[in-house]
Amino acid sequence: MSEQIKGPLDLEREVLKRQLCTSCGACVGICPYIKVIKDRVVIIEPCGITEGKCYDICPRTGTNLGALEQMVFGKPVEELALGSLISIEMAQAKDGKVRSAGQYGGLVSALSMYATKTGDVDSFLLTKPFGKDFMPGSVLVNSAPEVLNCARSNYIASPTLAGMNQALKKGKDRLGVVGTPCQVLALRKMQASRFDGIAEKVGLTIGLFCTWALSYRELFQYLKGKLDPALITRLDIPPPPANTLTITTETTEIEIPLDDIREFIKPTCRVCYDMTAELADISVGMVEGIEDWNTLIVRTERGKKFVQKAKKAGVIGTEPLEKARLDHLRDASLQKKKRAVAEITGRTKDVKDLLYLRLRDEVLKELLPKA
Repeated sequence: MSEQIKGPLDLEREVLKRQLCTSCGACVGICPYIKVIKDRVVIIEPCGITEGKCYDICPRTGTNLGALEQMVFGKPVEELALGSLISIEMAQAKDGKVRSAGQYGGLVSALSMYATKTGDVDSFLLTKPFGKDFMPGSVLVNSAPEVLNCARSNYIASPTLAGMNQALKKGKDRLGVVGTPCQVLALRKMQASRFDGIAEKVGLTIGLFCTWALSYRELFQYLKGKLDPALITRLDIPPPPANTLTITTETTEIEIPLDDIREFIKPTCRVCYDMTAELADISVGMVEGIEDWNTLIVRTERGKKFVQKAKKAGVIGTEPLEKARLDHLRDASLQKKKRAVAEITGRTKDVKDLLYLRLRDEVLKELLPKA
């Protein structure tokens, strides 16, 4: 939802050349002149259009967050740190096999499997962590084995929404989507776009907590100097104070200091405002210090009804999230917002120019350093 519609040349100048692209894939598949190579989006030829959907739906073009929040929730967001929410608690898959296959509590896998089983969605769009050449890719699934085959984190930016565009063009209805905050933002911009779109066929949206994503090329080259990336079966970044990337293969496990890979963080992540996927129906992340559990934030009535049904069916179990951990999550999310605003204003040298962000004055005031 950008205040002015521009075209692909503006997208290239304002987003791609400024290293603001999130590699979400939203623009890929809606235009024959936009392609994705690994995690890099490129415009291969000018199409001559001065007003285009590609610009309108990009999560790094001018975005009125207040308007999107009104569209999704029907009201302004009241909590700055975590966004609109109905409930927040710890949750996990009841099935031990699902928990062991997934990351932490296996909650996303359990919910995805249940949604396709009940018909809440026909298929779920997930990201398969380790595809050819270690590059993650989008996968449309509708069975438990297919879901579990995607049940790992990868920490690499992936053009997942390109798979959504392809699936919807083929007539897929009632699609569920699991995505990072920037992917969920792009999806909501697609639903709000003044152009005729197909994203309204997306039913349930599950957002993933995300602090940053790594550049595929840089990480791949780095790992090749240490092991064969094709042998990797799992990546994990344990909670502090570990400060490591844990790499698991079929035969061994190694730890790499996070400081060694921070230089591979995509530049756009440093201006990202959202840690907990605030525009999703349901948001899921880890619980620091507790294994086999996820943090579950229910944000919309659609998400609430679905989670209640999953609980009643015994698919997931929940426990209260203790206050200290909730306070820590709120602080971490708020600090990410403040860092993003500081990074943006450091680039623009103007508190009125927040690149893609359009924030209410009262919100911006809370995020700027106190005089």
